[in-house]
Amino acid sequence: RQTPNIIFLQLESFSDPMKYLHMRCSRDPIPNFRKLKEQYSSGYLWVPAVGAGTANTEFEVITGMDLDFFGPGEYPYKTILQKQVCESLCFDLKEIGYHAQAIHNNSGTFYDRYTVFSQLGFDSFTSLEYMAAGYEKTHMGWAKDEMLTKQIAKVMKSTAGADLIYTISVQGHGSYPEEKVLDAPAVTVSGLPSEEETNAMEYYVEQVYEMDRFVGELIEYLEDCGEETVLILYGDHLPSLDLTEEKLENGDVFQTEYVIWDNIGLERSERDVEAYQLGAWVLDRIGIQRGTMFRYHQGWLQEPAHTEAETEDYLEDLKILEYDILYGDQDVFEGKIPYEATELHMGVQPITISQVMLQSRGLYVTGWNYTPFSVVYLNGEPCETDVVSMNMLYCGDVSLEEGENEITVCQVSEDNIVLSVSEPYTVPYKPQEQE
Repeated sequence: RQTPNIIFLQLESFSDPMKYLHMRCSRDPIPNFRKLKEQYSSGYLWVPAVGAGTANTEFEVITGMDLDFFGPGEYPYKTILQKQVCESLCFDLKEIGYHAQAIHNNSGTFYDRYTVFSQLGFDSFTSLEYMAAGYEKTHMGWAKDEMLTKQIAKVMKSTAGADLIYTISVQGHGSYPEEKVLDAPAVTVSGLPSEEETNAMEYYVEQVYEMDRFVGELIEYLEDCGEETVLILYGDHLPSLDLTEEKLENGDVFQTEYVIWDNIGLERSERDVEAYQLGAWVLDRIGIQRGTMFRYHQGWLQEPAHTEAETEDYLEDLKILEYDILYGDQDVFEGKIPYEATELHMGVQPITISQVMLQSRGLYVTGWNYTPFSVVYLNGEPCETDVVSMNMLYCGDVSLEEGENEITVCQVSEDNIVLSVSEPYTVPYKPQEQE
């Protein structure tokens, strides 16, 4: 059994615009992804959402569970996973020595990932709040995906053993502006009935083009770094651009595409799979048979074709398994689920305070790994904080209290949720020190 790094790269709204039948592109917008499809295992991926619903595709891939058996419009991240631990790729691979890490270049509070990921067994979660300043944004304010190569490298270097890294991209996120915002797009589109539709599509295709370029850069890094790795790339759903079955080459709005790149010599294979089967399919290719859900899918995937009755039985038993694990008596685990929620560590590099320097009516805090989301707290209250650098913060209008003062640095999301708190630094104070 091999234990390479396993990296899932879930690409936001990523698809192949050249398979849209109602328009034309001036050039191939995804040359890297297309080349990978020709050289490595690939296929169509049935996903549970169109235009939105990233977290539900994510849930299916991570857990092996089918969203069809949940309530209409339900997001398990917002419901059952708020309180219930769930079997996952993370828990199953950690049993054979993997470290489970998540990366997302958007807020850690999006879909409550900062709490839900502990229920899914992740050890660390690097969200946008833990990434350094200076990254590029799209016209709609989303972080561009090229920053993710550095984040993946940082996570890989943070551990000695094999890593499971679940990376969630954001650049392709809607909405797509109908006014013209690109002066010189790399790919132009034609054939659409209105200028507004052309502008929106051209904007989307530009994001896809840049995401594909990021894919090429990531592959280059993985080829050079020397670690055995399997990388699974796929779109989480089609974009919200009024796509219908008649406008698609494959005729299915619930299909995206996936590729399995590797440097361990996996045999090339083409197969269409459901999102909830993808993890099992990847592990089977590597030779890993772990976990109740994933071994169940692997048994099914070993056969190339099934009758309608066999498919009905497979799905009915899958429904029973899902209910038993999340809502039932957990009979499959002999009455007690063997997993415990992790103490999720936000970021892979500790945010620390090395020194606090007092100044008239203010203070400097020096330390490590500060970002634009770092906020100094004085005795439990936030201070107006200027981020001078990754190693220095400044608060200009604060007054220490007589006696002991506790300074911490918190990572605070844009919706004002504290994601992590540094170890406290105590500053003794006498009134004459600031006179």
